[in-house]
Amino acid sequence: MKKITPNKTRNSNRLYQADEGLADHITKVRETLLPLCHQYRNHAVHVETIDGRSFEGVIVEVDAGHLYLQVTDHNRAFFPQPSPYNPYGPSFGGAFYPQQQPFFNNNVILPLVLFELLTIALI
Repeated sequence: MKKITPNKTRNSNRLYQADEGLADHITKVRETLLPLCHQYRNHAVHVETIDGRSFEGVIVEVDAGHLYLQVTDHNRAFFPQPSPYNPYGPSFGGAFYPQQQPFFNNNVILPLVLFELLTIALI
């Protein structure tokens, strides 16, 4: 696996510089998660991310940076739900789509960034 090293030659226009230990930590996370996720490919798992999101699905693939999770309809939270204060839908003018629309299917693949994963548990 290629080691991540920051480019130290061009400092003048740099907007962000990660902590030196971060690159090493991300590399260690990848080295731990890649074989683990490959081992449990095609297994149902519950995944939680560092920002509090959680998903249930089947691991279908993993690469150097992502876990690909096949999720079911109830994991797709892309459309707003009606508020108890506004049962007619979102106020920003978009249409309200209930989660169980016929155009959704169970073959949705959700890519998750490996180093943002907090837990992976078998279900």
